[in-house]
Amino acid sequence: HGGEQVHLGAGLWSRGNVVVGIYGQWHDHPTNDRRFVSIDLGLVVSNDGLHFREPIPDFRLIAASEDGMGSDLTHRTAMFPALEQGQGFANIGDETLFWYGSWHHRDGVRTASWERDRLGYFQPFRGSKMGSGQEAHCISAPIELEGVPARVYLNASGLGPHSQVTVEVLDRQFRPLPGYTATACRPVAESGLRQAVCWQGRDTITPAYDMVRLRVNVDGLRPEDIRIHALYLEAAI
Repeated sequence: HGGEQVHLGAGLWSRGNVVVGIYGQWHDHPTNDRRFVSIDLGLVVSNDGLHFREPIPDFRLIAASEDGMGSDLTHRTAMFPALEQGQGFANIGDETLFWYGSWHHRDGVRTASWERDRLGYFQPFRGSKMGSGQEAHCISAPIELEGVPARVYLNASGLGPHSQVTVEVLDRQFRPLPGYTATACRPVAESGLRQAVCWQGRDTITPAYDMVRLRVNVDGLRPEDIRIHALYLEAAI
C-alpha cells in the first residue's frame, strides 16, 4: 500500500455538461503499516465522462482530520483518520449535500454541506501585466438548444455596486448574436444562487439558434471580488 493512491475510485454525479466526482486520497505511512494510513476526500471533474482532472491537484475537499482517530480493537491501537465516499450527492433547498462514512468508525454516516452548487468558482485576477482595458471573461463550450427556447441563470457571489456581470450569447464561431450582446444584457449586480439573465426585454434565447456559447463578462471597479460558481441553461417550456 505504499505511496499516494486513489482509494475506492470516485463517486460520480452528472450535472449535465459536467460530471463531479469525489474520490479517496490514500496517504501511505513510511512504516507501510495500514493502521497509519489516512484517507482524505478529493474533487475531480470531467466534461466527457472519460477524462477526469482535479481543479486544484491534491486539494482536500473533506479533510479526514476532522473525523478524529479510529481504533483497532484486535491490536488495541489507535488508527489514523480515514474516510470512505459513496454516491451520496443531492441538492436540497439552498444546499449541496454529500454523505460519506469512516473507514474505522462504524458509528453512522457523515454529511458535508456547501451553499448550492458552490464547490468551486471562477474568479478574475488582475496581474501586474494586465492593462485596465483587459476585461476578465470566460466562454462555455458549444451548447445545443435542441429546438426549444432557453433561459439563463447565474450562481455568483461578490456582486455589488462596484462589481457586475453581463452574459452574452455567441454562435459556435464566437460571434455575438444580435440582441444578445453584452451591451444589451442587463448587468447582474446582486449575488444569488439563481439570478435570472435578461437582454433588453428578452428573458429567453430563441430556438432559432441551434448551437450557442455563453460568454460571462466580469466588470466594475472591483472585479476581483466576483466568484462565478455556476451558469445554468434551462429549457423555457
